[in-house]
Amino acid sequence: MSGESRAILCTNCRKLISSEEAVCPHCGARRPGALAGPLQQLFRGEIELTDVIVGISAVIYGITILVDVRAAFDLSQLTGIFGLLNLGSPSARALYLFGMTGGVAWNCGHLWTALTATFLHGSLLHIFFNLSWLRMLGPFVSRELGPGRFLALYLVTGVGGFLASNLWNNVPTIGASCAIFGLMGALIAYGRRRGGTFGQNLSQQVTAWAIAGFLISFAIPQVNNVGHAGGFITGFAMAYLFPLRSTEGRGIQLLAVGLSLLTVIGFGLSMVLMWETFQSGLVLCMPLF
Repeated sequence: MSGESRAILCTNCRKLISSEEAVCPHCGARRPGALAGPLQQLFRGEIELTDVIVGISAVIYGITILVDVRAAFDLSQLTGIFGLLNLGSPSARALYLFGMTGGVAWNCGHLWTALTATFLHGSLLHIFFNLSWLRMLGPFVSRELGPGRFLALYLVTGVGGFLASNLWNNVPTIGASCAIFGLMGALIAYGRRRGGTFGQNLSQQVTAWAIAGFLISFAIPQVNNVGHAGGFITGFAMAYLFPLRSTEGRGIQLLAVGLSLLTVIGFGLSMVLMWETFQSGLVLCMPLF
């Protein structure tokens, strides 16, 4: 019967309780079943969050390519030593439509693009390298810090990187790399806080990866190094705000869900506000209200 209670895990202390409990009898959390169902599966680690983000990023990249396929595979772009970096590049029109940050979007006051731009990519190699790094770092961060903290880190450090970039030179920018450097910053700080052999080795290893990442970034043209630094610093700082415990609280999970919803809304706002500007062939600011 639909009115029967069922056993669920408290989203705060992870102990079995009745779905009808208003307050968890173990930890006192209010509405302990607020994240029951698919979200609870996600935050219990039954669904690999990294795979979800990779899949969403790949789908969005494919859609931005379809907006203007001829521009994406224009072979005239493949010139010079770094020509392959341009293969499969979505048009600026497509990227602005889906929430590229900086440039026109920032000048128009579309601040939510600091969230959406993390899921956009500028070429085949761009998305390949970014998502390869994410698949390497994401599951470990999710396992060590918790899925909710991982998702919050990924979204907030992306924002931190893009804010730094937009305030520094306000050039159009996209990509997951700001968030990826944010994850590395968080892991370094987490290793330092945890201490011991594991923490020391973790911090040293990820520091080496971060140094290599920055060196490679400086060697490639048009890479957003200011954004990488902003994401790294944001992640490092956030890791010091998280308590060192194995279970994450419901608050951080709700924050992660809220940021995700804001990102989805941001994609919608960008498409609605930018579409009409492209109908006239001009890029003009469209008011939000």
